[in-house]
Amino acid sequence: MSSTQALAAKAKAMYGAHLTKSDYEELLRKRSVQEIAGYLKNDTHYDKILEGINESSIHRGYLEVLIRQRLFLDFMQLIRYGETQNHNFYQYGILQIEIKQILLTLRFLKETEKGGQISQLPLFANKMTSFDLQKLVNVNSYDELLTVLKETPYVAILVPLKPKPGEELDYTSCEVELNSYYHREVLSHINKEFTGTAKKQILEVFNTQIELDNITKIYRLKKYYKSSPEDIIKVLHPTYVKIPKKLLHKWIETKSADEFVEALSNSAYKSAINRKDFVYIEYHMDSIMYNINKHFIRFATDPNVVLVAYMNLLEIETRNIIDIIEGVRYKVETDKIAKLLIY
Repeated sequence: MSSTQALAAKAKAMYGAHLTKSDYEELLRKRSVQEIAGYLKNDTHYDKILEGINESSIHRGYLEVLIRQRLFLDFMQLIRYGETQNHNFYQYGILQIEIKQILLTLRFLKETEKGGQISQLPLFANKMTSFDLQKLVNVNSYDELLTVLKETPYVAILVPLKPKPGEELDYTSCEVELNSYYHREVLSHINKEFTGTAKKQILEVFNTQIELDNITKIYRLKKYYKSSPEDIIKVLHPTYVKIPKKLLHKWIETKSADEFVEALSNSAYKSAINRKDFVYIEYHMDSIMYNINKHFIRFATDPNVVLVAYMNLLEIETRNIIDIIEGVRYKVETDKIAKLLIY
């Protein structure tokens, strides 16, 4: 078996151990973070990452750190089987981590309590990132963030967005520009390093994710911020997969948030979104990505397509577990937590 075939076989085998419907039902019966930790440690494929913990006394934040750590460790394990010529493409996982942590730091700039940021800090990835992740915890100003990032491409992106004295930070612009950089980098690597069916399938995954991110932005900006069509269009990435640009822009200009959902329910995404059964926009977008990635991990033969599909599915599983942990923490009704889960 070649190394690339081994990557696909390994990823599919790892996916075979994913949490099942019965696992989620069992987790939903748990009444404490400690009970959740005990089940994950003793009855699921999270046994290795949780090995050695004392589940009877583990803190919620630490449990979430370990669950998130699984994402990076699986990614590193799988790319060892990959082809060296795709090394640049494999950086997409590191780029994701870096940009997420920069945005998290921007959100916590004015916070004195950094516990929420620390709990999401993937220090296990520090050897692979272009800057020291741990230094982000001590950042309390925009200038301090630029200092941490001084040897990276992110400085050129963030310097023009630095707020002037007396101005508020424009977080949305930072998010848009950083995500645009991520998309450009990833799509550039895909176009350079892949051909044929593999290229088509990987582009489908990444471009669909971009389109769904655009849909989420449109809905949220209309629903919660009452943004103008011009302001909405400015923050979108120019990628269109199933909804043509002309049609999407028409919806932005003429429809309210609820009417936008109604239009989506009659579009190519109608099987995943229905105004009558609307949960929240991210849930429906994640459901679409779940089904796309589930299809590719079952039927794709190119190892890189399988890798991307596996990582996306594991990320959804990670969010499911975090939602259950947070639901139990805040004593949310079980049926309400269950409605958030995608599997």
